[in-house]
Order: sequence, then C-alpha cells, then structure tokens
Amino acid sequence: MNARIRYGLGALTAAALMLLAGGCDDASEYYYTTSYPVVRIEVSVTVEEETPEPQPEPEPQPGEGEGEGGTGTDDGTGTGTDTGTVTDDGTGTGSDDGTRTDDGTGTGSDDGTVEEPENPLVTQLREEVLAAAPVQAGGVYTLDFKYADSGRLTVRPAAGAETVSGGFMKQPGATAISFYFGEQAYTCTVTAYTGEEGLRQALLTVDLTAEYQARYPDAKITQVLRKEYTSHRQ
Repeated sequence: MNARIRYGLGALTAAALMLLAGGCDDASEYYYTTSYPVVRIEVSVTVEEETPEPQPEPEPQPGEGEGEGGTGTDDGTGTGTDTGTVTDDGTGTGSDDGTRTDDGTGTGSDDGTVEEPENPLVTQLREEVLAAAPVQAGGVYTLDFKYADSGRLTVRPAAGAETVSGGFMKQPGATAISFYFGEQAYTCTVTAYTGEEGLRQALLTVDLTAEYQARYPDAKITQVLRKEYTSHRQ
C-alpha cells in the first residue's frame, strides 16, 4: 500500500471519527476518560555507518623497534630502554608507561579512548523530528471513550495552546493507539518507563522510519523513533 493510499484511508478514518465525536458532545455519552500529559520528547535516530577498509600494516624496516620499549646494547656492557610519553602539544612530558596522548579533536576519557563526534546527519534528523512533533512537552492527549475501542480525542499541542478535536482508536488490551486530529494521523506503541519516584508511566513511541527513509533515500536510515514520555500511570 503506497503512502497516498495510506493517507487517504487515514483521512477517511479521521473524518469518520470526528463526525462521531462531533455528534456526541454530551459528556454523558462517554463512559470513560483518560489523558496522556506529555512531559518530554526524545528522538532516536540510527543510520548505517560506513566502515573504512583496514589499511595494510607497513613492512618493518631493518633496525626498527630496537631500543624502544626493549633492551639494546652498544658494546654488550649495558641495556637501554625508552619509555617516555610523547604529547602533541610539544611539552615532551615523560611517563613510565610509554603511552601517547593526543589533545587534538575528539573527547578523551580516563581509559585513553577517544569519543568520535556525532554524525551530523543524525543531529539534523533529530532536530527535524523534534521540531515537527505535533504535541510538545506540556501538551496533552485526552481520550473520551464512546465505545470500547474508540471515541473523541482532544489534543492540546503545547502548554497554553488552543485545543484541537479529533478521534482515536484503541483495541481493548492492545498496546497501540491511533490518533487522528487536524492534519495528523499516526499510531503510537504504548510501553512503560520508570518516572519520578519510581512510578511506571506511559511512553508513546511513534515509528517514523519509513517516512524519513522516503525523504532521504540516500541517507541509509535504519530507524527513526519519536518517544513521548507522559505522566500517565501504567
């Protein structure tokens, strides 16, 4: 099913749900109401990284390695070792472990490793997804159940923003909720995370992988997830 067909079906479903919601404004028509206040949003982006081909090691030249980290003699009467540390800032500081430090680009850690900078594409995609999120931190989804699997949806996109009406679908016992409001139509997978004071709260995850793979066909995107952390008790 292509994207146009999916969008058309989503729009029809949204229209049907909105008509249903609009015809039942009386609060007595809804037997159950719950809400999902969004407290923060995170985005997970994974792209396929290109691994450079390993370079062959150069052939050792005669005389290399003698007198560095090992013993050597000039006339058979003594031994000599070289265990100094070389730094790239030209200080020439010596040490006893023969290590080498590099104070150039990259973030160092105590164990001597260097953390590579983040892929600029990952940073760009994360910022795009965060900016395009239809409900920001401080916003809330309110679900009024008309039936066991659907009802009226009221969305406040952000704290203090005007509400938008729509509809939702959630099969009893299912871990997914489909939201339809305004021009939005998407499905969240509902799981739990440990929030403040050790409470189990709802995490709504939207899989945007296919959408961003279509937008950036040459980017080798493997996964894009928008994670909406809520204060809804699980």
